[in-house]
Amino acid sequence: MKLFFYKSVLVFFLFLLAFHLSYGYVSKKIDYLINEKVSKNSIEIIKEKIKNEMKVALTKEDYIKPEDAVLINNFLDKIKSDLNKNK
Repeated sequence: MKLFFYKSVLVFFLFLLAFHLSYGYVSKKIDYLINEKVSKNSIEIIKEKIKNEMKVALTKEDYIKPEDAVLINNFLDKIKSDLNKNK
């Protein structure tokens, strides 16, 4: 009976260790990636990229292709009609 108890405790300990190592590693990696993406430096880089793209868009004569403009306009009209239905 003592041998069964010791084996059970060992298996339980090994299970907890494996769970902690696998889950702990994954959760730490996810936390690191989230903090890396949300850091002030990366936010500033994203802001600069958006500003540069806006400047490029202003220099172009036609930023949206005509068929894309029609598609977006139809989509916005659909959204407006759905919003009016739900009032």
